[in-house]
Amino acid sequence: MFCSQCGTAAAAGTRFCTWCGAPLEQASAEILEIERTPPAPGPALAERRVKGRRPQPRRGSRWQDPYRERIQQLRLQLHALKLDLRQLSAYLANVRTQYYMSAAFVPRGLLRWGYKAIEDFRLMQPQQQKQILQQKIFELERELLQLQQEQAAWRASQADRWEREEESGSSFQ
Repeated sequence: MFCSQCGTAAAAGTRFCTWCGAPLEQASAEILEIERTPPAPGPALAERRVKGRRPQPRRGSRWQDPYRERIQQLRLQLHALKLDLRQLSAYLANVRTQYYMSAAFVPRGLLRWGYKAIEDFRLMQPQQQKQILQQKIFELERELLQLQQEQAAWRASQADRWEREEESGSSFQ
């Protein structure tokens, strides 16, 4: 057996290449076959599963939460924007570090001033992107907070409605 990445001979039964660390195709195919075949439960186990199930609550089945999906979307967008902001901040820190490390070798005067101007020009667009990202994150967080407050009010009104329905339903019986 040979590694598909680097071509190194691999011993039989190994899952990863000892040279480059890539997963070997035969080993990964065997693992996939094992993972695909679910264990067959016996009839006694199936009966115990059915008997042991708890009934699902009916609260969610009456009215769907109109805010839930939008809140999830906003959280995902916020997470993606915060990751972008973190990457951009790391890039800015890297460029500044490069400037400070190389500025030590540039003599004082016009040459250093020119070098600093070039460095500032390199940082101008990422700084603007960072400010735009921060503004978007701020707006999305504000929108998320507003939706969460509306959701809490909606849930409280639904809970009141359920209580009234239960009281009115029990008085007729």
